[in-house]
Amino acid sequence: MPGYQPISVIAASLPTEEDTLLDFQRKGWIETVEKNGRVFLATDQRYRAKYILYLRTTKHLSDGQIQLVLSIQRPPYSAAQVDEILEQHVASSNPEDTIA
Repeated sequence: MPGYQPISVIAASLPTEEDTLLDFQRKGWIETVEKNGRVFLATDQRYRAKYILYLRTTKHLSDGQIQLVLSIQRPPYSAAQVDEILEQHVASSNPEDTIA
């Protein structure tokens, strides 16, 4: 399948575990394709998985924060915008915490 790689190959290249990528898929963060009993990821989904791993391991975001960032950002992803997105969400969800 052109443009697709087995999930095991992608997991090894990121590096992470297949189970982690499958967990991302269960959460709806990435999309996988199954063919002949094997699971594959498209190139764009590898990029998305790499960004999610960055958010989790480097930025130490919770699953809820990752979900928020992914719901707002579109490729190409910008790590520089993550803090701004989180700050805006906190301010909009807690208006009493904002300065009038």
